[in-house]
Amino acid sequence: MLNRPKDVTVTRAEVEDFIFQQAEFIDARDYESWLSLFTDDGTYWIPATPHDSDPEMQLSFMYDDLPTMVARCERLLAFGTAGQQPITRSSHVVGNVRLGEPDSNGDIVVHSRFHVTQFRRDVLKTYVGGFTHHLVTTDEGFKIRRQRVDLIDCDGLHDTILQIYL
Repeated sequence: MLNRPKDVTVTRAEVEDFIFQQAEFIDARDYESWLSLFTDDGTYWIPATPHDSDPEMQLSFMYDDLPTMVARCERLLAFGTAGQQPITRSSHVVGNVRLGEPDSNGDIVVHSRFHVTQFRRDVLKTYVGGFTHHLVTTDEGFKIRRQRVDLIDCDGLHDTILQIYL
């Protein structure tokens, strides 16, 4: 059940712990737990240009709904996935977590900054930018309705295709 009672107080520390846990799930390749953090209508978006506002009308590196996230995670975990042999390892550093104003749905809006390093085939790749999470409260705790990942170099040249989540 998704709801956000008007009298619920949310602290930065609570949402910060939630976002840190999300990053830990990705680094541990625990995609089942990571997927459980999203609502049934959850989306994950990485725009390809700064200030994009409509993932359905503008080019994106990634714009996944929950069924697409499930399929991508299954491919990432499948031993026979050639694109992930050897597997990509990642390490997240997330900081500058700030609570924003609730959105028009009453969702909790959280802004943060990230530095993600990925290692695969003796190559380190770094991604830097900002996260915007739209969270809802449930009986189980926070859930992600929308996550936006803004890369600082989104409109630059990229020599690899993003295959794993940041």
